[in-house]
Amino acid sequence: MLFRALIRTHHMTSRKKITAISKAAKKYECAVYLKTGAHPPGVMISECQVEGMEGLAGWAAAVKRLRYKDYHHVRSEVVNDGQLSLPFGHVKEFETMKALAADLDECGVLEWWEEAMGFTRKSDDQGF
Repeated sequence: MLFRALIRTHHMTSRKKITAISKAAKKYECAVYLKTGAHPPGVMISECQVEGMEGLAGWAAAVKRLRYKDYHHVRSEVVNDGQLSLPFGHVKEFETMKALAADLDECGVLEWWEEAMGFTRKSDDQGF
């Protein structure tokens, strides 16, 4: 069982903050994908094997303390499918949404991410 979180910000350019995110990933043993750079949005996807303050919640709290512009903790949930292709405690950065999406597709997380970001709707939605 994995605990996954998605956080969206305006952008992520500060190397100091990105270093702090990396240190938190190591401390809380989370695998983290970051979409960085001056072009919005900034995206963080984290997976941990522990849910509480010793894991995912601790990592998310550390990120929130960095006070990113337009910070939105979009989703946190337990997932059984897909897994980031990264060892726990490590961070992988992407400079474009296209590169991030390609990697998420390879590890089976793309549909979850697209739905959470609002790019697609769930197939059972009956919108007009």
